[in-house]
Amino acid sequence: MSNETIPEPSAESGPSYPAPATATGDGTASAAPTDAAPAASVAGEDPYRAKSRAKPKPIITSIEELLTFAYESKARLLEFSKEDLKKLAITDEGIASQGALVESLAPTDPTLSTPFKLLQYAARQGVPLKRTEDGDLARALNRLVHLAVVALGHSPVFRVWVNQLVDPRKDPQLPAEHVRAEAWRVGPDELGLAPEQFKAADRQRLVRNAIACYGLLRVLQREWTLDQFIDAWYGSVWRYEAPEAAGLERAAGQVGASSDLDVLGIVGGNYLTRIARLDRQVTQLESEAGAARNRETRLRAELSTVEEREQSAMARADAFSADVVRLQKELAAERDNRVVDKSHMADDYETLRTRIIRRLGGEIDLLTDGLHALRNGAPNVAEEFLDRSLLALTREVEQLKDASGGFA
Repeated sequence: MSNETIPEPSAESGPSYPAPATATGDGTASAAPTDAAPAASVAGEDPYRAKSRAKPKPIITSIEELLTFAYESKARLLEFSKEDLKKLAITDEGIASQGALVESLAPTDPTLSTPFKLLQYAARQGVPLKRTEDGDLARALNRLVHLAVVALGHSPVFRVWVNQLVDPRKDPQLPAEHVRAEAWRVGPDELGLAPEQFKAADRQRLVRNAIACYGLLRVLQREWTLDQFIDAWYGSVWRYEAPEAAGLERAAGQVGASSDLDVLGIVGGNYLTRIARLDRQVTQLESEAGAARNRETRLRAELSTVEEREQSAMARADAFSADVVRLQKELAAERDNRVVDKSHMADDYETLRTRIIRRLGGEIDLLTDGLHALRNGAPNVAEEFLDRSLLALTREVEQLKDASGGFA
């Protein structure tokens, strides 16, 4: 059964009964005031007054009845208990008829108030919609979200963006700013209404409801975080509502007069949480930056040391290269000298060999003559030949010693 608040009709004439108890916001019962006492003081007036009769709340037993109630109700939010919602039959066969019902009722809601009711109601339950167990609340909520998307698809704001509503990651992406712009462009002609049926206040209501529906749908799809929802809501709605250049006093007065304390608490808490998270990130980044600076200092010192070593090594390499060049030149010169020396030595060898052969040949002749004289009984002649030969050999030996530097 719906918990929607229905305005009560005015009192009728009739007997006066004790006023019935009415439900208050905190769930307690409070008695309605009675006019019995003032009426009794008037002479001749009927002592009985008509009792206020509350319009009975509709009994909802199907998704179709819930949809009809949501479209016909003038309340901003949909009030329907979870237990009653669980009792509604959710079948695959009912999708077509329910979609057709939404299609027939959508033209009666040019400001998208009903899709907002359905999506806000689904989000308010706090149930993850990915859970689809039979009998679970999520199954019914999923159906309401699906029908809300169907209703959005019949609005000029979202008519060409139905695929993006169903699939948040389908390109091209649909930003919240574009939703606002599309809603502002919608006029009576696009809605098939007369100008007096769609006024400036209706356009503003359409803009807010369109942005709210889009944001709630993205949250229910678990595509947006609360941070993203609040940022989109601020960028597309709140910043246009805030007074320009509001001073301290005016801003404090506006906040103090706001009755949306729960919303202020959620938004303020969200921003404080984000600020605290950013503070932690800044602290972490500062710590990492300090460590990076220390590492940079250490690496610069190591680099300076390495550069000094490199310069020293380069200097040694240059010295080694110079030594190599010098030694290569000396080696080349030495090779040239050895070639010349070898040529001279070959000449000297040939000269010495020729002289020695000549000397030995001459001495052999003297020794042969001495031997002949000795055999022929002329020892004196043989002795002379021997002396001459020894003297010549001795001189040759002295010359050889002198040529070799005095070394025998």
